[in-house]
Amino acid sequence: MKKMISLLLAALLLGMLFAGCGSPGAVPSSNDDVDSGALLPTEDKTPVDEQSNGSFRDNALGTNISVADSYTAYLDAKNALVGRMADGLSNNPDTAFSALSLLGVTMADLALMPVSLFGLGQVSMEAGLGFFGATGVKYTESGNSYTVSYADKDGIQYDFTGTYDAAADALNCTAKMNGAENIYFEYRKTSFGYVGQYYFINEDGTNNLYQLAVKGEDGTLGLSAVSGQPTQLSDGESADFPKACPEWYSLDGNSITGVTSDGTQLNFAYTPTATE
Repeated sequence: MKKMISLLLAALLLGMLFAGCGSPGAVPSSNDDVDSGALLPTEDKTPVDEQSNGSFRDNALGTNISVADSYTAYLDAKNALVGRMADGLSNNPDTAFSALSLLGVTMADLALMPVSLFGLGQVSMEAGLGFFGATGVKYTESGNSYTVSYADKDGIQYDFTGTYDAAADALNCTAKMNGAENIYFEYRKTSFGYVGQYYFINEDGTNNLYQLAVKGEDGTLGLSAVSGQPTQLSDGESADFPKACPEWYSLDGNSITGVTSDGTQLNFAYTPTATE
């Protein structure tokens, strides 16, 4: 059973990510059409001194903090946690199907792909989105604010706006599809790691919220069906704040606890997949 679930997860993720499913900006779904006409990104030949990198001077460290580098560091931490959590859930026969609850927050990376290009300039944004067949890419930045608009292969218009607070190492952004907001996302660095949240407005009018806290290799992920946008994160969230969600999973060392979508309480030892 656990091998079947692991293969199912891998097939779903690989199929959605590498077959070109969906479009950046679209709310994560497993029913997106396959995009077979994606274009390979082209080399950014803009002179280095003309390329924007969206960086801010950290006077205390004497180094540049790039919004793109900050987002990449957050993603590395988030994805490491979600990967270990999915591994643990799928390796336990009683929770194997609960691992599928993590697909939404995993696919969020694709939906928010333009955010990874904030601060890198028009040419890089065009190249990155061109991989997914986007056209009419228009990118601007002013200080610590970033905007990008484009149309996908079906002519659907997407607009992203984001603001990066370098001092707090915090980013928040919104996305619109054909003028209607469909995604709100934010993360911020904390004393223990990161907190983040993803709010998705689905086409059927329902709303989904994913909240997470990353603490080293451990952390907690919460899932909710909500009626409206969540309160913006502050610097006061604890590492347990996602446990306020009705469904949540927490990894602490070799222990996984949580509450499944049907209300079942979990508490079992994390068994990593054996490496060959």
